[in-house]
Amino acid sequence: MKNITILTIGLLLTQLSFAQNSYRFGLKAASNFGWLSGTDKTSENGGTTVGLAYGLMGEYALNASYGIHAELLLSKVNSKMNLLSEQVFTKDPDNDTVTGLKYNYTIQYLEIPICMKFNTKEIGNLVYYGNFGFSPGFALNARASISGDIPTEIANLDPTDYRVNDNEGDNFTLDNFDDRVFLFRFPLVIGGGVEYRMAGNTSLQAGIRYANSFTDMFVKDKTVDAKNNYFALSIGVLF
Repeated sequence: MKNITILTIGLLLTQLSFAQNSYRFGLKAASNFGWLSGTDKTSENGGTTVGLAYGLMGEYALNASYGIHAELLLSKVNSKMNLLSEQVFTKDPDNDTVTGLKYNYTIQYLEIPICMKFNTKEIGNLVYYGNFGFSPGFALNARASISGDIPTEIANLDPTDYRVNDNEGDNFTLDNFDDRVFLFRFPLVIGGGVEYRMAGNTSLQAGIRYANSFTDMFVKDKTVDAKNNYFALSIGVLF
């Protein structure tokens, strides 16, 4: 009976140790390179811009080869857009037309990436991995600025036609205004990287990720369609 009790306690301790080793948590930082895709005939992508992200990450290993990877990130995703359509501003007695307006967006998201993570066998102290999943995000703050060949008399008017979204009602300046970006963003993400095993369960991770958004960047009262995507380079530590 005593031997059975000792064996039972040993099995429970082994299972508890395995469960503890299955969970890992850590910190992550990333730089992303964002651009707009899916723009319609009234606009075009204005180039790639750099943003930053940081936050927490965690993993649950289902076995040595794969598991679930989740993050909680505060991300700044930037993008540029060129408006191709003419904007006409009426100021009696003349009508003024502005073309070639350029928008620069800075959007802060709370992102919650959830992925399946696939690991290779350990090669020395290195493990290579790939991941695939989705990354719902919620816009916490969205600002825009406008540049272009804008006459001074028009720039001082507070013209709502400069904005992609109508009926905003907020204070307007060319270098800082709220353009009513859609609250929710839903991209699929795919990526990979390398993990360097350090002491104990501590690992150093470096990776790359592509986030391809399926949701329109703007709210429904829009005059253009666009999706903001990015590539990200990251580094983090898991404990």
